[in-house]
Amino acid sequence: MELLLNGINGTYLRSVLLNAEKKTHRVDAAVAYATENELLFDWCWDQKLPLRFWGRFDESVPVAIPVLKKFLEKRSGRYVCKLVRAFHPKVIWWRGHGAYIGSANLTQSAWWNNVEAGVFLSEAELVNGGHDLELDHMFRELEAHAAPLTQELFDLLAARNAELTRRKAASKDADREFLQTELVPHWEGLARISAKSAGDKRRQAFLDEWNSTLQIIRDIAAKISTDGNRPSWIGTTAPLGAQADQFLHAHYYQNTFDGRRADFETHFDRNRHDPDAALDRVVEWWRKWPSTSDENTMLNKVAPYLRRAFSAEQLPKLSEDQFAKVLPRVHAVREYARRAPNRFLGLPGGRKYNIGEKVDALARHVYRAPDRGGVPVLETLQHVLYGGSPDEVPQRLWEAISDKKRKVDLLGVSAMGEIVGWAMPNRFPPRNGRTSKALRSLGYDVMVHVE
Repeated sequence: MELLLNGINGTYLRSVLLNAEKKTHRVDAAVAYATENELLFDWCWDQKLPLRFWGRFDESVPVAIPVLKKFLEKRSGRYVCKLVRAFHPKVIWWRGHGAYIGSANLTQSAWWNNVEAGVFLSEAELVNGGHDLELDHMFRELEAHAAPLTQELFDLLAARNAELTRRKAASKDADREFLQTELVPHWEGLARISAKSAGDKRRQAFLDEWNSTLQIIRDIAAKISTDGNRPSWIGTTAPLGAQADQFLHAHYYQNTFDGRRADFETHFDRNRHDPDAALDRVVEWWRKWPSTSDENTMLNKVAPYLRRAFSAEQLPKLSEDQFAKVLPRVHAVREYARRAPNRFLGLPGGRKYNIGEKVDALARHVYRAPDRGGVPVLETLQHVLYGGSPDEVPQRLWEAISDKKRKVDLLGVSAMGEIVGWAMPNRFPPRNGRTSKALRSLGYDVMVHVE
């Protein structure tokens, strides 16, 4: 975590921006007031990074007309501006890199001159604390009450801005009449929502999204597992979920990268109107995928090993050394270990560690959680996988990532979702952040859960 206090401690939002390029795949910004394009919006455009921006709607025109005009002029589905009532956050999430949460609006004075206070949390810190899920929920809540920037809404705001320019103080009657427009949904904000009802809404939103995405993966699995579409090195008895996972794995790493970064959002924009056609093209490519591939090894050797290790019989018996051999085979775990600060994994500072050392340290740190007063990982996994009806695995998965009595330190939703898939690949296809990115590249509007 980094504390940003502008001139007080010499840390500015601009420094976060400059370090975000390599890891960021999309920017989500919920900032009430915005007067400048060059602070964030132009940067996203120049870096070819998709941007979703939510600004405040009220009678004072908090988002400047030049900013709104530029969004309209872009005419791009990759740069989306929406306006919300009852709205005052200052949150910028460089997805894949981390998030700023503080007081700074998108104004020159806020970024440079004002006394502002905020924190920057790395992606690893967001995941470790479960804050990524909370931010995702916030953005979904905003989306449910937001209005897209249309020409009609722009004209309304432009006229209002001209009126404010002509007169210093707007009359209360005019303000009240202005706010009656139906162009932006009426919403009283979150003040009347209890903690319990908010938690229930988050749970239901997670389950709805998770289950709908699993069905998409199941449909893909049914398609690619037919004799005409399956590579010759995949046997007829290979679990359908595992086949879908490795199909999406190969597509993601071979077809979506632009240099060192996966530009899956560009593919999403291209394919979102016809995901079926995009899928057909990739299936044709997949049919010829060679037996020398990493996917062959994963599907025919590693996947059966993980299925046995996470079985109801073997899981409770795993020793620390055995667990340290099993967990590193989970893709999401390796991705998290690669990015996580050494201190998160219990590794001393003073030198660099390779991925093997980091993922081994992560597995042992997770296994030893009870020594620190944490949750026993084998108990949580046993509960998620076998603690009731198989149909209710997604509900138990939600408990494992949201309930402090179940949540395992350093194992987020992507790792847990993938483990579920390797344990039950015919019923629940493995799902992690990479799976969701691959689905988006094919045009499916799914949520990307970070590792």
